[in-house]
Amino acid sequence: MNAYEKLEKLDDKEFKRITGVPRAVFNEMLEVLKIEYGEEHREGGQPGLAVELRLTLALEYWREYRTYEHMANDHQISKSVINRAVLWVENVLIRTPEYKLPELKERFKPGESEIKIVIADVTEQPVERPKHEQEKSYSGKKNNTRQSTKY
Repeated sequence: MNAYEKLEKLDDKEFKRITGVPRAVFNEMLEVLKIEYGEEHREGGQPGLAVELRLTLALEYWREYRTYEHMANDHQISKSVINRAVLWVENVLIRTPEYKLPELKERFKPGESEIKIVIADVTEQPVERPKHEQEKSYSGKKNNTRQSTKY
């Protein structure tokens, strides 16, 4: 049983807690991804992971900030396949108007944005430098541990 099949058995509250999105949003994203997947594989090719599993892996990665290595161990899929799946989902959703973030200029229009910008002056922070007593623990010499390859 893969991760998507496990998610399907959850009720709506648990589904949102695990994935970070409501089931309706998940299904909308899934439809967008299926359309793109169909266009990419119209002329054939290797099917790879199912679209549902790709989206599930991407949401798990975004929600939990897990490493690909841990996810690969849990799902018995190589981490490079998981990486390609997450990147594919990201790229497809970014190109979709419903999930595209507005441009930076649009988000920070003067007078229209509710975001307040705070500038902190940190120029008078003391510089961290070694103490004068450092010579007792460090000789200042660098060890040359690599052997010379010249004969």
